[in-house]
Amino acid sequence: MSDAAFSDTGRVGEVSPLDGRSLRRERNAERLYEAANTLLADGSFEDISVDDICALAGVGRATFFRIYETKAGLLREFNRRLADDARQRLEQAPGAGVRDALEQIRSAIIDAWRHAGRGHLGMAREFIRSAPNGNLHAAHPELLELVNGCISKAVLAGELRDTVPVDLAASLALVNMTAAVAYVIAGNDVDLDELSCTLLDQWYAGMQSS
Repeated sequence: MSDAAFSDTGRVGEVSPLDGRSLRRERNAERLYEAANTLLADGSFEDISVDDICALAGVGRATFFRIYETKAGLLREFNRRLADDARQRLEQAPGAGVRDALEQIRSAIIDAWRHAGRGHLGMAREFIRSAPNGNLHAAHPELLELVNGCISKAVLAGELRDTVPVDLAASLALVNMTAAVAYVIAGNDVDLDELSCTLLDQWYAGMQSS
């Protein structure tokens, strides 16, 4: 999904207090997302229509498509909120080393998906099917930015060596942190928390030995 779906400001939640049109867009985006979140908690993604979401939100279809582009585009807002939670956890542990900092992000990811409804899983499957090829992080750029910041800080502090470019190291770290979720979304029955922790530990061990 293109980032244009989240302009005027690039993300839901950041608008000028003087821009009435942006404020209306913000309110509509919030109402639509909350309505979708309610329906997705118990329903099947395939059975929930845009009309259902708009009816519950009291917002028109055209507004929905201007903001989210597609029904699966709601995943971007799900992940933006997830990233906000992860950012708050990081702010509460300002002196953490890179492994502990990434643990805060990993835990936020797992907590969000552990409590997601079956409709959210279907939403993620549909987004993955429609995402541009070659863009591993199209659904969660804010999470990638957080991970990149943690790793950049660790490299500057000498906690991690700079033998792997920071942007590549961040991409690999986030792949490891989200791979367990993707595995469950694909229909596999595993301990989500244990698998994601193991994969992050493997990334960290590889970075330490490189």
